[in-house]
Amino acid sequence: MEYRKKGALWILTALAVLFFSSSALASYNPVQSILDKMQGKWYNANGSVVLDFEGNTVNGCPVVGIYNLAGGSSDFSCLLRIVESDGYRDLPLICENLRDGSYHSHIILNGDNFNSNKGTLLTRTPTVQYFESVGGIYIDMPEKEVLAKYGKPSSIRHSYEWNNLKVWEYKKLGLDLVMRHQCVWIIKIYKNGNRRFDRTGFNCTNDLYGFCSEYGFGRVPAAGGECGYAVAPGEYMWFTDYPNSIMLTDFYC
Repeated sequence: MEYRKKGALWILTALAVLFFSSSALASYNPVQSILDKMQGKWYNANGSVVLDFEGNTVNGCPVVGIYNLAGGSSDFSCLLRIVESDGYRDLPLICENLRDGSYHSHIILNGDNFNSNKGTLLTRTPTVQYFESVGGIYIDMPEKEVLAKYGKPSSIRHSYEWNNLKVWEYKKLGLDLVMRHQCVWIIKIYKNGNRRFDRTGFNCTNDLYGFCSEYGFGRVPAAGGECGYAVAPGEYMWFTDYPNSIMLTDFYC
């Protein structure tokens, strides 16, 4: 009799687990979970809305599928399929830093994971939000605004270190700008120049303990380290080549 009770209890437990597991799976919608991260309007460098995610629609068109999903969490790429009045349309998207509060959340429309300069960079706000800058230059600043402020660079080279992206060199200032999608991606200041971080006035002559204290890194940066140190959500300083140079960019490692 005792064995029958135990057997019945085991069956009820198994059925309960199966029921709740099935309910959880039924309530989980992978398409909607991806769309939830992209909700709202996304703007190009001219401040125009290019993509508007509302519920399960994009620009008023229903989303019918997400394919070729790679990555996860706040950084991923996918092919998003919508239905327009004249049929299906596929939108290749690369999504970066889709974290709450990040200064540099991006969607790259028609992007290519093998070509870091292909596609259109979109941001959550019509004007770029940023925390730190160098001489008025900030991450995601459009090329045209850089030119209006600093003029043409003294030279432009292609960097094999950064997937053959263009590097604008302002040699007299000791400043390099790595450009991606017609916007600033990396700001690099050199010891032999006169550029400083605008919030603190710091440059390559300041010691690492001072950077730690002023920016609240939590630990003193290691010269030659292979990761960045967060100065704000989505902005990182790199001391890989310190004290010869320091980088400011939107990626951690």
